[in-house]
Amino acid sequence: MPKIVDHDERRLAIVHATWRLIAAKGFRATTMREIAKASGVANGGLFPYFRNKEELLGATFEHVFEATNERFAAVRADAEGLAALRALMLQIFPIDDERLLEARIVIPFWEYAANEPELLELHERTMLRWRVEITGHLEAAKRRGEIREDVEVALVTDLFMALLDGVQVVAVVSPGTSGPERLTRMLDGYLELLR
Repeated sequence: MPKIVDHDERRLAIVHATWRLIAAKGFRATTMREIAKASGVANGGLFPYFRNKEELLGATFEHVFEATNERFAAVRADAEGLAALRALMLQIFPIDDERLLEARIVIPFWEYAANEPELLELHERTMLRWRVEITGHLEAAKRRGEIREDVEVALVTDLFMALLDGVQVVAVVSPGTSGPERLTRMLDGYLELLR
């Protein structure tokens, strides 16, 4: 009797293998052959799931994005305003090994997304979700009196989005200057400026 393959499970296994390999050795150095082997599929076995390496990178980026959102949902509880914003940011900041691996996926994704319309659309769609989330937390913080009335929510949202990009780059390329304590202090210092 032929073995029944769960295609969603296989696709996820491929994404996980890709994530670990890219994080360990970089996107350019990771081959489809290595990904197939790490995923437990034969050479050519990736193509029913992903047309090419770029599509696989997009799926891996999306997986990292959703994993971050799931972590946030798990820790948020009833937090609102600045507490919820801080909790979200700390799920994205590369302050542990898992999140640092995620940053190692995000950075090569940006490079490819700049020249691939489908990846660029994926990036814009996912970042819009975080932008809306950050804006909502800032607006709640303003309603609750946690931040100054003169804080311009749209501008501060832009600054937080830029901060997220920046800390990921710094953590990957300058790990000696971006330990968890320093990144957390940076976030807390910025939040304090809004009070």
